[in-house]
Amino acid sequence: MMLQSLALTLLCSAVLVLQGCSAWQVNQAAASLAVAGPQATLDRLQTLVPADRDLAQYRLNTGVLKLYLGDWQGSRQDLNEAKSILQFAQAVSVTENLAALTANETLRTYNGTPTDQVLVHVMLALGYLLEGDLDGARVEMLQANVTMQQLAKEDSTAGQLASARFMAGLIYELNGERDDALISYRRCYSILRDRGEPIPQALQTSLLNLTRRQGFQQEYQQFSQQFGREAQLPAADEGEWFLVYLDGVVSSKTETRISVFDAEVDTMVSVVMPHYRNSTYLPRELTLAGEVQRQRSNILENLEVRAREDLEAERAKILAAATVRAVAKYKMVQEAQSKNDFSGILMNIATVVSEQADVRSWNMLPASIQVARITTSLQGPVQVLEKGQALPPLAEFSRRGRAVVLASSLTDQVYVWPALPEPPESGETHAAQ
Repeated sequence: MMLQSLALTLLCSAVLVLQGCSAWQVNQAAASLAVAGPQATLDRLQTLVPADRDLAQYRLNTGVLKLYLGDWQGSRQDLNEAKSILQFAQAVSVTENLAALTANETLRTYNGTPTDQVLVHVMLALGYLLEGDLDGARVEMLQANVTMQQLAKEDSTAGQLASARFMAGLIYELNGERDDALISYRRCYSILRDRGEPIPQALQTSLLNLTRRQGFQQEYQQFSQQFGREAQLPAADEGEWFLVYLDGVVSSKTETRISVFDAEVDTMVSVVMPHYRNSTYLPRELTLAGEVQRQRSNILENLEVRAREDLEAERAKILAAATVRAVAKYKMVQEAQSKNDFSGILMNIATVVSEQADVRSWNMLPASIQVARITTSLQGPVQVLEKGQALPPLAEFSRRGRAVVLASSLTDQVYVWPALPEPPESGETHAAQ
């Protein structure tokens, strides 16, 4: 009777998972995002009613879709809700732990990867910046710094995002806080160096310009020698443009079944694991062009790589938990079958149906975050070449002589801070309000 009750419990849990978990529907939507576009994908997501345990993943995705669409307030609301869930999801309930132990990991509340926990601050900061709230953007980057400190490990760069450090440097620089900006750019450089990844030209310029401005002559010479170039300090009649380009769509997780030998039962048990297929991402660059200088965007953060690193770091723990669960289910099946009653049939069905890999992820992020930085005449227009977008001279709308452009490969819209004097008649370019 006890075995029959356990089998029914497992089977009911499995049915609840299959009916209630929206992860597979979100993954389907993410897979078509590049073709369908942000608006159609957002409309599709808004027809879903996610379970509470899936709400963080759901809000992360709706938040970033709204960012692509320039809905700064809507994006901020969704991302802040997701951020709150991520911050408190460590205090999981006993019921969730028991369900995960007996059924599968999808019954736990989604609490995000280290990349998620930091990148939510970056996306929020972008929204604040494009809406014209530098203070709000600054607060998010301070929070990102705290999160990265909490995630820091001596033997790993997990949770240490170059994009977060660069964004902090940019926001500090726009606020005139050059010392803090330089510290952030240095940290960005250190992360990329430790990972053996290329240093984007925009970061090179940032390091060269600020070390020279702030009088760190020896450090400036070291960077100048390493990068093979000099600082590009704007003259009195010049300003600067920054480009943040969100390219592609990061891969979604799938599941794979593997066999693991367990000494306790002296046999191979079948285990289902989350898995990323080999990446097919091919980066596309965007060119920011002034009358004299132009620069193609370079990858600052490869989120295809970060996603796989985060999963690999958790693989041993996930495998151990899945193996314990598989062995427990195997024992129950064997006991039920030895009694040759109906519970054996139920248990066989339940163990197969209930075992699912946790394939939830923030899978509507870009595949990469790219940046560019150029110096231009205050009186000269700038173009985003691949988008066919012409932007007015800095003198017409920026008191600081600086502007930030946000673009995505998923839409033709281009967003600009500070707000442009008026949108062009074509409606193709949208200024931050």
